[in-house]
Amino acid sequence: MRRLSLCFFCAYSFASDSADLYPGAPAAASDYAFLIGHWQCQYEQLDLQGKVQFSSPCRWQAQYAFDNKMVVDDFSLLDAQGKVTYAGRTLRTYSLQDKRWHQVFLPVQMNATLNPFTAQRDNDGVHLKVEQRLPGGKLQPARFRFSQISDKGFVWESSKQLNGSDSWYVDMRLRATRVGE
Repeated sequence: MRRLSLCFFCAYSFASDSADLYPGAPAAASDYAFLIGHWQCQYEQLDLQGKVQFSSPCRWQAQYAFDNKMVVDDFSLLDAQGKVTYAGRTLRTYSLQDKRWHQVFLPVQMNATLNPFTAQRDNDGVHLKVEQRLPGGKLQPARFRFSQISDKGFVWESSKQLNGSDSWYVDMRLRATRVGE
């Protein structure tokens, strides 16, 4: 009976219904519920034709903070021996004022390269728009997207705009598989 109760508690605690997050939570407050947990990933850096230029294992873990009103997630890129070569933290919160997710990413021991960014979810996944600061200080538009979202995994992609045109290309991709709650 104790095991059954524990299973029920676990199933209930991972429900993605916004009403379970906090009293009065809007439906969009659960947009990142899929991200909560521990993930094993494979990162790829792509050229303009989509050919993999660099690949590396990575991990991603996310949890709720501040009474489930914020998502805090940590990303780490690993070398072949499992040592962290790049890492950063994202803070995500849903704004009741403008009905969008507001986020900020801060890399470990590096200058921040992303301005705060916003996101919205639709049937295809979670779409993020951001301006990335290049080494010379110039801002470049970028888009991130979480897609193919399931209990077992997701795909994250970064897209860059081609020389100020209306054309975009995927420059980074990672595929994540859940390894823990």
